[in-house]
Amino acid sequence: MFHDPVETAPREAIRQLQLERLQTTLNRAYFNVDFYRRRMDELQLLPEDVASFRDLRRFPFTTREDLVDHYPYGLFAVPLRSVVRLKTTAHMLQRGQTRPIVVGFTRHDVTMWQSLMVRLYEQIGITDRDIVQVAFNFSLFPGAFTFNHAAEAIGATLAPSATISATLQLQIMQDFRSTVLATTAAFALHIVETMERCRTSPASLHLRHILIGPDPLPEATRRRLESMFGVPVYGLYGVTEMVEPGMAGECPSRQGLHLAEDQFLAEIVHPTTGEVLKPGQEGELVLTTLTAEGYPLIRYRTGDVTVLHDAPCPCGRTLARIAPILRRTDSRISIRGIPLYPENVEELLKAVDPDLDDFRIVIHTCFGIGEHMDLLIARRPGQDYPNGSRTSYLELVRSHVRRVLGIGARIQIVEPERLPQEGLIHKTVFRSEVSDYGIF
Repeated sequence: MFHDPVETAPREAIRQLQLERLQTTLNRAYFNVDFYRRRMDELQLLPEDVASFRDLRRFPFTTREDLVDHYPYGLFAVPLRSVVRLKTTAHMLQRGQTRPIVVGFTRHDVTMWQSLMVRLYEQIGITDRDIVQVAFNFSLFPGAFTFNHAAEAIGATLAPSATISATLQLQIMQDFRSTVLATTAAFALHIVETMERCRTSPASLHLRHILIGPDPLPEATRRRLESMFGVPVYGLYGVTEMVEPGMAGECPSRQGLHLAEDQFLAEIVHPTTGEVLKPGQEGELVLTTLTAEGYPLIRYRTGDVTVLHDAPCPCGRTLARIAPILRRTDSRISIRGIPLYPENVEELLKAVDPDLDDFRIVIHTCFGIGEHMDLLIARRPGQDYPNGSRTSYLELVRSHVRRVLGIGARIQIVEPERLPQEGLIHKTVFRSEVSDYGIF
């Protein structure tokens, strides 16, 4: 059952709609955003000159650095009085200053975002008879509120459970007869561990669907969850600087994530050369907003490597699909859905300790409630601390990390030779599936 005609529209009709909305976006950006007007003037390119998608390729990419450079409101296309929601995303250290990226949404943008999430709910069969349990840390992942709004919009019963323990989550599932669980992959795995420890039978639950976001859903994790709960597990996709979640999601066929092409124009480019690649080729996802009023972005490099498929899906939908994200083009990692850049961690650690030699970010993927982060700082025995004592040094680093990154961390001081050297994702990042390595 399809609730929006665009989901099954012919490809030619979808592309024509995108081109018409692209013209509106280019005009909005040219007349209301100085950054984009300067770019177009430098190229001697007017919005009306973009008569095809090939013409758009003349336009330079928009990068994360561009967004940071125009903190806080430099890329807004409407007056601040028209913005009804502000969202801050990944902090970035630049020229010695820590700046987040600030995204603004008008009332129209918020409605659009909610409608996309409703579409994804309906896409997997969630109806007004479902009870949707939303288990996210809303302070760390504000986009989780969209799960709530969409559930209410379709008339489903909402059961927000936020950050309570896995034991209480299971109790709510049993007592409320929850049929849908929306959470992160890490927390869903923690719930599975709790079920095994407490010998909770899946038969005591009433789940029909599990939604995982905002991070990618590894196939191994999907299999683990489905084998325990006995229900299908679906992945969602979003971009923190645009819409997250709601931009794309799986259908029951689970052969890719359907992209909201009526709201976003997607390109796949070579990560190094920027050359536009054909559908079916692996590359970096580049997105252009098509209806966003408050924060239009043109050819934004997401940093996500994927594959775009534009052939119809077995489910009958004609919207293009993206493959689950394969990797990043940069060093960004994610902890409980919060993006983090290792180079930023290095900058802030050196601000506390200029003589810092080496460190590791250790991410526990199955530790307590969701993921947890440890920072292992290498110091040799007898080496002096910048502010006198070991205790004060640890407290200074801990408070500085929380204040700058907004994420708590356990700080450990180790000898250089005891730093993890295997399983590196980034030269500073180490992941484990267990809660203790015996290395501390």
